[in-house]
Amino acid sequence: MTLVAVWVRQNETLRELVAVADSRLSGGESWDKCPKLMPLPRPATAIAMSGEATAAYAFLIQATNLCLLLDGNRSGRTDIGYLARKLADVYADSRAGVSDLHSGATEPDVPELDVVLMGWSWRRLRFEAYSYRYDGSGVLRMHPLPELYPERAYGIYFAGDASSEARARLHRLKEVRGLPVPIAGHPEAEDMARDANLDWEPLEVLMDLIGDVTVRTVGGVPQLLRIYQYGETESFVWRTAEGVDHFGGRPINDGERFDRRIATYADGYLKISMSDQSVGPDAPPSSGTDPRRPTGRLGPGVTPDAPTAR
Repeated sequence: MTLVAVWVRQNETLRELVAVADSRLSGGESWDKCPKLMPLPRPATAIAMSGEATAAYAFLIQATNLCLLLDGNRSGRTDIGYLARKLADVYADSRAGVSDLHSGATEPDVPELDVVLMGWSWRRLRFEAYSYRYDGSGVLRMHPLPELYPERAYGIYFAGDASSEARARLHRLKEVRGLPVPIAGHPEAEDMARDANLDWEPLEVLMDLIGDVTVRTVGGVPQLLRIYQYGETESFVWRTAEGVDHFGGRPINDGERFDRRIATYADGYLKISMSDQSVGPDAPPSSGTDPRRPTGRLGPGVTPDAPTAR
């Protein structure tokens, strides 16, 4: 299982869609080096997996193939809403081919699944996401996620079996930070909600759960992906406090080069820097820092306590 968090973050005058996930697959054993956030071969679109690995990874591959099949999907000429509907049909149809059932079964088992397709909608000029889950009768359902709409205060969607605990910890963190909550019925409530955005609090919650040994299905290192309004999807190398680099959950081998930017979480900051292992000319020495609100320790996790400015 897993934990995935998807939210819209305000970055200066623009917005960006952010997704984070842990790196653990579990099911009788724990495997901590597994990619769960994947950019799709089209502009400003990605997919995140949670649930049973066989069904979830098959979903990711079907999504990739669907983008490659149609030029409009690959170029982004079709809106993400169109892609989302087609993907539901394609995956449901592919599951109809399941055979060789176990003894006594007349229908395939209903997989536990929560896959999130996310990206920029050029039709509605906003970030959108869609969750795919099976209902109790075994029918695949696609759910648009209004949690990410601009009018939702502190909007976020959690997927995975640790979702309830993540929501509870995020709620406590917002209370500790004293984040203002728009009051229903207030004449300026909608405008207040548009300004009520999460920064990196969901990443803090994820790291806290990764460091909590009592949460057995969440582990490994964080994975980070950002989608920008200008059409780019960016995946990051994650550098631990010990200086070990990971990409898609797996450690990058000694001598293995990479061009992706590096995300490092230390002393209450998420620091973004250029690759220092690029295959091209010397990487620029510039780096950017994402200041965050003061942190508050929530439990037996790894969230630093250093106060910071937003």
